[in-house]
Amino acid sequence: MSAALFRIIGWSYLPDFATKQALRVIHRIYSSIFHRPPPDPRTPTYALHYRLTFATVVLCYLIYNFLDASGRITSNFYELLGVYPNSNDATLKTAFRGFARKYHPDRVGPSGEALFIEVRDAFEALKNPVVRFAYDRFGPDVLQWKECTTMREYLRRGLLSSSLYHIMTGAGLILFSAIGKPSPIAAWRYLLFLCLFASELYLLLAPSPSTSPPSTFVDAATSHATILDVVFPKRIVYQHILLLHQVFFFLSVALSRVAPVLFPSLMQGDPIMDQQIVRAMAERLGALAKNTERELSIMLDTELLAIHETPMVTSELSTLPRPREILKSDIMHTLTMEMEDVVVENKLKSEVGPVKTAWNFAVDKEMKRVQGRRLQEIADQLPSPPPETGQGKIHIRARSLSL
Repeated sequence: MSAALFRIIGWSYLPDFATKQALRVIHRIYSSIFHRPPPDPRTPTYALHYRLTFATVVLCYLIYNFLDASGRITSNFYELLGVYPNSNDATLKTAFRGFARKYHPDRVGPSGEALFIEVRDAFEALKNPVVRFAYDRFGPDVLQWKECTTMREYLRRGLLSSSLYHIMTGAGLILFSAIGKPSPIAAWRYLLFLCLFASELYLLLAPSPSTSPPSTFVDAATSHATILDVVFPKRIVYQHILLLHQVFFFLSVALSRVAPVLFPSLMQGDPIMDQQIVRAMAERLGALAKNTERELSIMLDTELLAIHETPMVTSELSTLPRPREILKSDIMHTLTMEMEDVVVENKLKSEVGPVKTAWNFAVDKEMKRVQGRRLQEIADQLPSPPPETGQGKIHIRARSLSL
């Protein structure tokens, strides 16, 4: 229990602390090599560096926990004898004789008596192929199951014992999902739990690696080596299952820590680093808004003071009082009337209804009147045609008669 609490505390604080220290060293090396200052903590670049460093730290811590957990698993009977699990009975007898000559209490003293008795009892029990089959899957506890005699009874007893762990783990996942915030990580935890359950069930029901077949079932089925058998060739099923339990715990905690940092868009709640970035961006936007408001105020002061009779220098505008205090009353009245006209005109143009229709009709009528007046002025400016004389008429008539 204390080891589990220590691991939870370690996963809660060590990755964050190690990430900050590692990122500080990385930025120092980056500055010395590229001669550039490190990114500001309130920028997205720093957030990206933090996420990648955090993922690397968690991965290294995960590998460390995996190696530590695999080293803490107690040695099995085969490892104590220095043989492989698929060794036959003759090999086991030879190995036990060598172990007895080396670790007999008469040779090593009373300190080695407990170990010798444990190995001797295991060797005597494992002469029975059924007990050996159960030992490979459920560990040394099967030596205390005196009521079991057949393989089916050992399997039933072992599966019931193993189911307690899965029931407690499943109930813990459901409780954690109920009291915690909704998160897509919960679905990955359940998927990881199902993978653990399927892997453990496969290991328990797979044929024994022993070359001496304990039954017709084992003789008919062939044994297939798993990746755990390749990595740990002298270990047996129950040790692989204990290691899978540790790996499930580590991966569940690592998934809860890494996913919110690497994939903040998938999470409903923003992580701490993203909250700091949002707060920094809000501060920068506020500063830009203040600067923009100040520039607009100066531009407005410039336009309003241009109406005043007294000339002003642009550099002195920031030290002048507000225009409302220095402008004359008639100028303020004129500006007020003009602004009211602009507001009324915009309102008439934007609203839909009889007022806008009347506005459009009046505007069209005025435009037609202005166009007619311009056309009349253009016509008045054109030269008038010359008047027709009597001689021209007579000449034209005489020419027509001659023709």
